[in-house]
Amino acid sequence: MKKYILLILTLSLTIISALIIIINGKVYNASIKIKNYDKDITDLKVVPKEKNIIKISDVKVDNNTIYVKIKSLSSGKVFIDFYNGDDYLTFIKVYVHKFGVITRDTYLGSSTGDRTIPISITIILLYLLISIILIYIKSMKKNIYQYKNVLYLGLIIFVAMTFLNQLFPAFINKEYFGLINTIDDFIHASSLFSIILFPIAFIIALLIIISSIVLIKREGFSIKKLYGLGLGIFICYMTIFPDMLYSFLTHSNIIDINNQNSIYYYILEFINLVIYTSISYIECVLLGTIILTLKAGRNIPKFDKDYIIILGCKINKDKTLPPLLKGRVDRAIEFAHMQKDKSNKDIIFIPSGGQGSDEVISEAEAMEEYLIKNGIKKKSIIIENKSKNTLQNISNSINLINDKEKNVAFSTTNYHVFRAGVLASNKKIYIEGIGSKTKSYFFINAFIREFVATIVTERKKHIRILLIIFLISIILVMMLYFGNIL
Repeated sequence: MKKYILLILTLSLTIISALIIIINGKVYNASIKIKNYDKDITDLKVVPKEKNIIKISDVKVDNNTIYVKIKSLSSGKVFIDFYNGDDYLTFIKVYVHKFGVITRDTYLGSSTGDRTIPISITIILLYLLISIILIYIKSMKKNIYQYKNVLYLGLIIFVAMTFLNQLFPAFINKEYFGLINTIDDFIHASSLFSIILFPIAFIIALLIIISSIVLIKREGFSIKKLYGLGLGIFICYMTIFPDMLYSFLTHSNIIDINNQNSIYYYILEFINLVIYTSISYIECVLLGTIILTLKAGRNIPKFDKDYIIILGCKINKDKTLPPLLKGRVDRAIEFAHMQKDKSNKDIIFIPSGGQGSDEVISEAEAMEEYLIKNGIKKKSIIIENKSKNTLQNISNSINLINDKEKNVAFSTTNYHVFRAGVLASNKKIYIEGIGSKTKSYFFINAFIREFVATIVTERKKHIRILLIIFLISIILVMMLYFGNIL
C-alpha cells in the first residue's frame, strides 16, 4: 500500500484542484494595468469581439488599473478591447473551456482557484521529500555501506531544491498566472538549480581537474586517473552548454529562437530543460557521494571489537610500507589504544594482502613486521597473505575468524572506507570501518572513483530517473507549446 500512497496523493490533489477550478472558474475577476497612458480614464469602453462567449460586469477604474468581472457563457476564445473614449488602451485574450472555466492570455493561463495547482505540487513534493528522508534514515541505520544511500541523499538534495522553488508561487508570489506559470517555473527552475550549484560544481570540477593532473604527474598515467579529469570537464562544459547554444543561435540567425510561435523556440526549451535538470541531478548525486564518503571516513567504530582487519596495498621494494599503507596500520594501532582506554578490551590485528609479482614479500608480512616494531605482540597478529583485492582482503580475513559472533572492524584510507564497506556488505559481511588520512591531491580524485562506482552500481535506477526527467521534460514543453499557440 505504501508504494501507491504518492500516486493516490497525486491523483487526489489533482482531482481536488480540478474541482475547485471548475466550480469557481466560471467567473474571473481581471485587473488590467494601463501603462504609458497619462490621461485620466473617464470614458471607459469594454468591447468583447465575441459577445456570446462571455458576459462582462462590474467594470471599475482605479489608478489607471481597470477591474472587470467576466462570466463564461459558452466555450471559445475572445479578445476584449479597452477604450477611453476614442483612445485605444489595450486588450486581453480570454479562453472559455469546456466546463466554463475562464483562463486569461493563454490556453493554460490564470483562472479563479488556480493557486491550488502550486499548492498541490508543493504538498506532493513535501511528501516525496519526507518519504525519501525517512527511507534514507532507515537505510543508514540499517547499514551505512550501501550505494543506494548515495542515491537517496542525491534525491533528497534534488527534491528539496525543487520543493523550495515551488514555495514562491504557492504561498509568496502575489501574482500567479495559472498552469502555464507552473510549467514555466519548472522549466526555468532547472537553470536556476544549475546557477545555484554551478559555483560548487565549478570548484569541485576545478579541484578534480587539478588533482587528476597532479595525480598523473606524481603517480603515472592510467585510464582510471582520467575519470576525474573527464568528469570535471564534463560538468563545467555541460553547465554552460545551453547558454553557449543560445548565444550561437542568436548570433547566427539560423533560426528564430525568440519567437514563441516557432517550434524551434520549444526545441531549445526542451534541450535546456533536459540538460540543466540532468546535470543538476548528477551534481546532487556527486554531492551525496562526497558527503557519505566523508561521513564513512570519519566514522569511529564502537569500542567492542575483537578483530581489526588492515586492508593492504602495494609495498615498497625494500619491504617497507609506503605512506598510504603506513597510515592504515597506524590508524589500526591508534584504534586499538583508544579501545583499550575506553573499554579495556584488547584487539587482534589481521593485516591482509598477498604478494604481487613485483613485491619481495606479501603485504601482510610487511605489515606484520611494522606492527611488531611498533609494540604489537606477535600473538596479537594473524596474517592473511593470499588476497589480491579489497573484497578478498575482507572475505579471506573473515574466514580466518572461526567465531562469527566476534565483532570486527577494518582499517583503510579514509576515501576507501565507504567503498570497502559496500563491497563487504554486498557479500553479507557487515563490519565497521575506520579511515586514515591521505594526500589531498589523491583524496579529491578518490571521490570520483566512489562517484563512478555509485553510478555504475546503481545505473539502472539512475537511468530510470534520467528517463523520468526526459519524459517530464517532453510533457512540460508540449504543454507550454500548446498553451501558447492555441
